[in-house]
Amino acid sequence: QIGLLCLLPLVGILSAYIIKWLKAKEIEILDKVDNDTADKYISLLFETISNCVSATTQTYVEALKKQGKFDAEAQKIAFTKSYEAVLAVLTDDAKMYLTNIYGDLNAFIATKIEAEVKAQK
Repeated sequence: QIGLLCLLPLVGILSAYIIKWLKAKEIEILDKVDNDTADKYISLLFETISNCVSATTQTYVEALKKQGKFDAEAQKIAFTKSYEAVLAVLTDDAKMYLTNIYGDLNAFIATKIEAEVKAQK
């Protein structure tokens, strides 16, 4: 229990650093890629992730939290709902373009969703 009490604040601190790093990475990428198409797709990606996380929170997470049923399994489902929503919104062209920028787009989206969840709390 003592270890858990020590670990929880560290997780919060680590989350804050991850969010700060992702925001810095977003700014760095926007600075590096200096053209309208890249700006459009990068902005679309970040806005889509934010919107999908918000929608999942409003339509799924909040109801379960009120019922006291938002457990680890529900968190996985919420993540999957947000992740699938992001992929559904992005066009094939956007996915291809963003993959050229980020490399592993799926991993980047997953990381950004986690950071967005922390930021919206």
